[in-house]
Amino acid sequence: MNDDDTSGAGPAHEPEPHIGLILALTIRGLAVGNYPDMVRAARAAESYGFDSVWLCDHFLTLSPDDYVRDAGITAGPESDGDAQQSRSSSVPLLECWTALSALSRDTTTVRLGTSVLCNSYRYPAVLAKMAATLDVISGGRLDLGMGAGWFQQEYEAYGIPFPPTGDRVTALGESLQVMRQVWTDPHPTFHGDFYRIDGAVCDPPPLQQPHPPLWVGGEGLRVHRIAARHANGINVRWWPAEKCAERRAFLDRECEAIGRDPATLRLSVTTLLAPTDSSAQRDELRTRFQSIPDTGLITGTPEACVERIRAYQDAGIDHFLFTIPDVADSDCLDVVGEQILPHIKPARHAQPA
Repeated sequence: MNDDDTSGAGPAHEPEPHIGLILALTIRGLAVGNYPDMVRAARAAESYGFDSVWLCDHFLTLSPDDYVRDAGITAGPESDGDAQQSRSSSVPLLECWTALSALSRDTTTVRLGTSVLCNSYRYPAVLAKMAATLDVISGGRLDLGMGAGWFQQEYEAYGIPFPPTGDRVTALGESLQVMRQVWTDPHPTFHGDFYRIDGAVCDPPPLQQPHPPLWVGGEGLRVHRIAARHANGINVRWWPAEKCAERRAFLDRECEAIGRDPATLRLSVTTLLAPTDSSAQRDELRTRFQSIPDTGLITGTPEACVERIRAYQDAGIDHFLFTIPDVADSDCLDVVGEQILPHIKPARHAQPA
């Protein structure tokens, strides 16, 4: 095993799936834009038995077409130009770290995750201190997700340098090491190509020992190799179950090659979950969220949704992050909580207070 032991933060595999709810993505209809609604949705999720809530780390929000262009996702037919002109390309999005800190006081048991923090936006040693503080305040409920960063338009809008892809990925790998050093070493030092620390002591340390779970978001092989060395889990978005199974096998081989127990590296998948009995509503969802590949949308009757989720479980996935359309303004969260969660994790299902 490499010197950065990754086996100690959180359970490797739980006897039942972990179900998380994403409250903010940069897609219209998938972000809760005001804090009272965010609290209400988070508390409802907690009451229904969701294990975690997650926020994305973006400042500039976009129209679906802009998101498709910048994220490199293939969309369906182009949107009508007049419709684009008639509405703002931006939607309200609360800053991730501030909102998550507030949620730590307005929730009780649900875990709090970042999906994912952009590595370029904060120095890793400072972020480690911030994360340790939130872990203490929340009673040990933080899951820290990190990504290399991709949104060039956002970097440029906020005056943040946008390095080449290879540099961003290398810097992410160094950040994971720096944060682990700050959290676990009484005299942390690190000298890399992008970051250097010398005595960045973290006092008080995180409540979770040896540190909060570190997640990496992304789909590239190099990113996943870095995660196999320095993280506790990996999250991929919109992948079908069979592709997740293939990547799980790849990750198992990578772990074995460095002497790591593959069971200590979790693989998580993000999908859109929208149960409905109406074929017209399913068609509307497909049109509305055309920036998301078909493989990333779980819809249909609650029974059909359960079967899709079980296909992921059969592929070795036990950690799910679901984004639910209009989660604060529709009954979709109630349908998921009442008709889907009891079949996925019956031992911990609860009714909302």
